[in-house]
Amino acid sequence: MHYLDHESGAWFLLGHRGGVYLDARYSYSALIDDSALIRLDDAELEAYRSGGHEYLTDLAARVHNSAPYLESSRYFARDLYRGPEGAMYRKVVADAIADHTWSADQRRRGAD
Repeated sequence: MHYLDHESGAWFLLGHRGGVYLDARYSYSALIDDSALIRLDDAELEAYRSGGHEYLTDLAARVHNSAPYLESSRYFARDLYRGPEGAMYRKVVADAIADHTWSADQRRRGAD
């Protein structure tokens, strides 16, 4: 996977072999703080092409507001972190975004 874009504290966009993936942060109180990794479907890809960064911010908010940790969320079953290869996805995403995290941003700002 490779990094494409991000919104600090909200989401990362990644690409891999023609697929586009959104790592969307979500939280619930102090109990849950995690991300859902979804592969964008055709409709989402088209909306991203026309709406760009703002569309992804909206989509990430919809993921968050859907409570993707609940089976009733439309994103629960699409969350690749929940599948049998979840640990592998977490590692490749973490590797792809390592230079684009909040702490990396802070280090760069301190070096300026």
